[in-house]
Amino acid sequence: MITVKSTQEGLEFWIESSMAYPDIKEELFRKLGENKAFYRGMKLPAIFFGKHFTDLQKKEISGYFYRELQIQNTVFAEDEEKSEPERPMPPQPQDSPKDEVERMEIIGQEGESLFVRSTVRGGQRMESKGDIVVLGDVNPGAELIAGGNIAVFGKLRGLAHAGASGRRDVCIAANYLLPQQVRICGKIAIIPKDREIEGPEVVYLQDGKVVVDQVG
Repeated sequence: MITVKSTQEGLEFWIESSMAYPDIKEELFRKLGENKAFYRGMKLPAIFFGKHFTDLQKKEISGYFYRELQIQNTVFAEDEEKSEPERPMPPQPQDSPKDEVERMEIIGQEGESLFVRSTVRGGQRMESKGDIVVLGDVNPGAELIAGGNIAVFGKLRGLAHAGASGRRDVCIAANYLLPQQVRICGKIAIIPKDREIEGPEVVYLQDGKVVVDQVG
């Protein structure tokens, strides 16, 4: 069995050490193929745990990520155990939105994409012509406006608008999807707050309608 986790360090793929490589390849490519809109073009690395791969197998897996998903960084950890990463402390809530914007840690900007490692608080508005990746929560009253995709490795409880420039092949993904409102290419969806959340979810357009689907 392969378990997929979204963390602040990247997309983690935990693989049972007893699995044969043909079975790993079949299940891995199936999982990725079913959720290409979520995975495609993400700047965070794909990290593999729990299984030793040969150089040829690593090359085949890395080639798939690069060719099919445009993910350039694939990491293979030989150790079967990994300690939980220490999470960064968010800014103190008593600060004003202006102070919080100044203290937000923007960790990188590749092309037109924006990467933020902190909580996005109410009153803050993050905009990018490309993708937006947040390694933290997005609180109520906060806004994310992206020409491309939006990925939140935390709770999305504000407003998120992907495809703001007119693109329809985009998605909004979050570990916990609890937004006030989501938009895909201008189409608005209100997601009920009282529904059960079983894990990371992705929002995308299908036949002109906004669809919410579970990742993995």
